Amino acid sequence: MQVEDQVLQLDPLHLQVFDGDLRVRGRADFNNPADATFRFAANARDLRWGGTAATGAPPSPVIEADGDFGLAGTLQAWALVGRATLQRAGEQATLQLDGRGNSERMRLQSLAVAMPTGMLDATGTVGWAPSLAWDVDARLAGFDPGYFASGWDGAVNGDIATTGRTRADGGLDVAVDVPDLGGRLRGRALDGRGQFAMHGAAPAGGTTRYEGELALALGGSRIEAQGEVGDRLDIDARFAPLQLADLLPDGAGILRGEVHLDGPRTAPDVRARLDGSGLRYGDWTAASLQVDGQLPWTGGGGVLDIDATGLDLGIALDRLQVDARGAVEDLQLQANASGDIGTLALAGDLARSGARWAGTLASLQLQPARGASWQLRAPAAYGWSTAGGALAARLDDACLASSAGGALCVDADWPRNGLAVTGQGLPLSLVAGYLPEPEAGRPWVLSGELALDAQLRPVGNGWSGQARLSSARGGLRTSERARTELVRYDDLLLTANFRPQGIEAELGAVLNDDGRIDARLATGWDAYSPLDGRLSLDTDELTWLELFSPDIVEPTGRLEARLSLGGTRDTPRLGGQAQLAGFSTEVPALAITLHNGTLRLDAAPDGSARIAGSVRSSSAAGNPDSGVLHIDGTLDWQGGDAPLQLDLRGTDVLVSDTRELRAIASPDLRVSYRAGQALELTGEVVVPEARIDLEGLDQGVSASPDVVVLDPLDPEAEPGAPLAMDLLVILGEDVRIDGFGLEGGLDGRVRILARPGRQMLARGSLDVSGEYTAYGQDLRITRGRLNWSDDPIADPFINLRAERVVGEVTAGVDVGGRASAPEAEVWANPATSQSEALAYLTLGRPLSSLTGSERGDVNAASAALTAGGSLLASQLGARIGLDDAGVMQSRALGGSVFGIGKQLSPRLYVSYGVSLLGTGQVLVLKYLLGRGFDIEIESSTLENRGSLNWRREK
Repeated sequence: MQVEDQVLQLDPLHLQVFDGDLRVRGRADFNNPADATFRFAANARDLRWGGTAATGAPPSPVIEADGDFGLAGTLQAWALVGRATLQRAGEQATLQLDGRGNSERMRLQSLAVAMPTGMLDATGTVGWAPSLAWDVDARLAGFDPGYFASGWDGAVNGDIATTGRTRADGGLDVAVDVPDLGGRLRGRALDGRGQFAMHGAAPAGGTTRYEGELALALGGSRIEAQGEVGDRLDIDARFAPLQLADLLPDGAGILRGEVHLDGPRTAPDVRARLDGSGLRYGDWTAASLQVDGQLPWTGGGGVLDIDATGLDLGIALDRLQVDARGAVEDLQLQANASGDIGTLALAGDLARSGARWAGTLASLQLQPARGASWQLRAPAAYGWSTAGGALAARLDDACLASSAGGALCVDADWPRNGLAVTGQGLPLSLVAGYLPEPEAGRPWVLSGELALDAQLRPVGNGWSGQARLSSARGGLRTSERARTELVRYDDLLLTANFRPQGIEAELGAVLNDDGRIDARLATGWDAYSPLDGRLSLDTDELTWLELFSPDIVEPTGRLEARLSLGGTRDTPRLGGQAQLAGFSTEVPALAITLHNGTLRLDAAPDGSARIAGSVRSSSAAGNPDSGVLHIDGTLDWQGGDAPLQLDLRGTDVLVSDTRELRAIASPDLRVSYRAGQALELTGEVVVPEARIDLEGLDQGVSASPDVVVLDPLDPEAEPGAPLAMDLLVILGEDVRIDGFGLEGGLDGRVRILARPGRQMLARGSLDVSGEYTAYGQDLRITRGRLNWSDDPIADPFINLRAERVVGEVTAGVDVGGRASAPEAEVWANPATSQSEALAYLTLGRPLSSLTGSERGDVNAASAALTAGGSLLASQLGARIGLDDAGVMQSRALGGSVFGIGKQLSPRLYVSYGVSLLGTGQVLVLKYLLGRGFDIEIESSTLENRGSLNWRREK
């Protein structure tokens, strides 16, 4: 753009608007101001708008537009012409503009819009000298406004007339008349009429006045409204009904009733009778809403009731009830609210005197969903004033007493004397309900009391005042019966001084008798204010680490930290060091002890920190030490891709030494964490040596069929942090397994893949070797492999063969298919029938040499095998009302049985089984006593057994 010698040159002016380009070229010569000449062209390409979606609705169509417009002539005779095309969902509309004008007015010869459904045609005049005035008429016939306002598709018929003029006093009068509207809009039938007028205030002063009336039917909505807005209000509106979705793309629900406002513009009387259901607008919702009554602004005698359920206006409430009586300027109010956050009930009054409002809060009861309840001790006066255009507020000594003890009092004279808050005898147990629940499901037990004394008032753009929080002693235990406190402090003192330039705060306390924590912080009020902070920590009591893991017991060691805080409030920087030395703890669940542990954090000026450490593990039974686990990583709180990265490496590290599992592993892992994302675990774990007791692990993992959980902890507990894993597990040659008849080894490698919200998959194979006891015989595994090919980890493909040799006959069993639906086949070499092969396999003799009872047992086993084993039997049992049906284990018979079971009551379970291999039957009775104890009685043809069992589910 260039201006030179009274000539304006655009060559070109390029603007980016509506995701597209607008280029304006041209020239204007003002050397003769009375009759300047000009010629301009505007070209718009690829303009786009729309495509947004209301909540729960599909996106509206995107509108694309191109246009070319020209303005040329002299100041006394010029023309404005142009053409534009608008495209939407494969259809097109065209717009043509033709106007002629001079220095005082323009004659709109034609503004024509044509689209597949119809057209709009407008004509008229627009003048600006000697004053603003216009007179425009438009005719609509199937006009689709959706080409201009995305989502408002339709075919509208009607006439619109608008006039405007400037009065002699300088005020502007505007009138719009819509005598009749019809057609369809947003897929709904449309019928309506309306008038609107505005009488603008004169520049010398006065009030703008509006008046109008509307009768509209759109879809299922029927709306009638009329009124005036000026120095006074006189508005009537009736909804019979109003369906919000008809008028608001982001709305839903039905509202019926009427509203009337009458009186001075700033102090109107209100009369309303409304009934709504399923209301929604954006994120605001109300399942139901009833408003009934009238409330004058002055005088009295008014009663207005509001009752809403399923309310969400930023805070979710199950129900809100408001009872207002009297008048707005002399109000008696009661309100009750309840929701997931708790319940609130209050009562009070409010009155106006000039620019001052004053009242009394008579009562207040607050019962949070967690923690103690609070109640107003005595009525408290409050008020505010807007005299002089400035807000001044006060609250006189409002004290809330806690059901757990102590009180919190507030006294305010804002902004002159500021705000004063005092608290005495406030028990730490007030925060117990807001802490994460411990693993046992019982609430934390906190001891100690807090005292608070704070004053604060505004000074310029900052604050002035001080605060003091103190506590003589406090502690945290996991239960009332716990003898030791996980965290304990003495002489806690937190002080803060507020100045217009910033804040200075200090913290000090004795930790666990001989430890100490001290901290100091100074900063300003702005985001760019510098930070100056120090933290010193020294303690040899680490029992508080049990808060982070229920598996560690009595951790010991010494933690020392000397940290500094610098930078600014929006870009803080941490410096200094922290070190954990001599760390040791027991892990009873794994029967190991971690000791000689060290961990060091060194903060760098660039906002990152280096983490390094190691720990050695050994058996809790006193076996020799194993390898060392090394920890190395970084912590970046300046917004890096991975704020936390840890590398875990070790050789021959003992990870478990229980009777069920003894394992030595050599991990090479990387753990990465980003805020708001899943924890990432990658790398590999080599297991050169392991001893696995399958039966012991099975007992520790799942509850037996007869267990009925009478007191589940929390069936709706949220899952743990999401995990993204790509882990390679390599089993060495010395990995042995024992249990359920199998005695052998495992080796191979499996890659485990996990993504949040998806099933855990595996890829690879494991080889199985050794002997397997089945059908009462020891079988040698000659072929054994578990294969995964991006399959669920719990459902591999099985390829297993176990066999025995009886003289010149080799008998065996092949198991194949998926683990969820295995298929078994008994065979013999030389080939023979399945029953004959099963006789060699189970009894070591041909079928012809068996007794009648032995032959029956073999036939029963063959039938169970042919039927598909326990899987099919359990499915049949479920259909006939049994809780269990299939192959079970019996200690009384010493082997497998084919049985059925039924839970007769929540405490009583009965089962009956027939031995698959051998002779005998067994009847089992189990009765739950409670608190984890149960009695089990087995009566069989071989022996009778009884036991008292105690189980604890983990």
